[in-house]
Amino acid sequence: MDIRYKPKYARSADLVRRLARAEGLREEIAAKASGMAWLPRARRDTLARHAHYSSRIEGNPLTLPEVEAMAEGRAIRTDDHDRTEILNYFAALRWIWEKGVKKGISESGLLKVHGILTKGLLSAKESGQYKTVQNAVFNGRAIIYRPPPPEAAQILTQSLVEWINSPEGNAEHPVVTAGVAHHRLVSIHPVMDGNGRLGRLLEAWVLYSRGFDTLHIFALPEFYESDRQLYYSEIEMVRKGGDDLTGWLDYVAGGVVETLEKTRQRIVTGGYEKTGTGLRLSGNQNAVLNMLSKCGVMTGPEICRELGVSRAMLSKLMKPLIGGKLVEREGTTRGAVYRLPGKF
Repeated sequence: MDIRYKPKYARSADLVRRLARAEGLREEIAAKASGMAWLPRARRDTLARHAHYSSRIEGNPLTLPEVEAMAEGRAIRTDDHDRTEILNYFAALRWIWEKGVKKGISESGLLKVHGILTKGLLSAKESGQYKTVQNAVFNGRAIIYRPPPPEAAQILTQSLVEWINSPEGNAEHPVVTAGVAHHRLVSIHPVMDGNGRLGRLLEAWVLYSRGFDTLHIFALPEFYESDRQLYYSEIEMVRKGGDDLTGWLDYVAGGVVETLEKTRQRIVTGGYEKTGTGLRLSGNQNAVLNMLSKCGVMTGPEICRELGVSRAMLSKLMKPLIGGKLVEREGTTRGAVYRLPGKF
């Protein structure tokens, strides 16, 4: 029996048009963002938006300003469970940014992300593990979707990962591969809880690893949450239509276009450029911000080693970054450490 996953879809005229528009917007945003001083701030905004909107779909009550405050490292008064959900989401997305993209998409990586996402929220037998009992999707008390049984969860997930990494999956446009991965994972429902968030993180992981969102400055869950009922309906229509993903992929591609247009608008008029220092970064200065965004805190010798520069050159690189309040320095000797403002 052939157990390989073979997604079914057609390239509609709408899909082709939306993919072309998405590529144009992506290139325009990349050109605007390259080397700009506000890029780390934009990434922090994306971290907050991704966590807020994806968790809100599942019922987390925290507001976007509250989640933004958490992304800046500020304390807020809220329920421990709700706070943990958001902090875990930050950690899961950071893991994908920092390690997942380098390692590539794998079954073990997917379970690792789920373990980070549900740490302290599920038991050790459920966090980062396949489900062992049947689960279901409810609308109130009514079951609206019963996914495959526990014994099928691993083989179906492995088959999906194999398709993502196959010549066919690699040859497809990243938005198409990401959309297929998103829908297929939430349909498999391989873990006891967190399937929706895991599916949306897998979608982002595909976009990052396939080079569509190398800057990490847009959050697709914002589109899904803006009309939650439509999101659920689009997922269900695939199941009712014999697992034909054509309409779903049209919907996802439209969401990518809308999200990129909003991101471009934020860059131009929504705060990034307006609140920036006006400093134009060199390649090494941009590399410093990228490293600090990923690592959190670094010493001077660590930065010198990564860039291959002297301590004297490091001082010249860091002075305008510190003066422009893009980087914070603690200490004044060889033991000084550097971090982004608000980095936690």
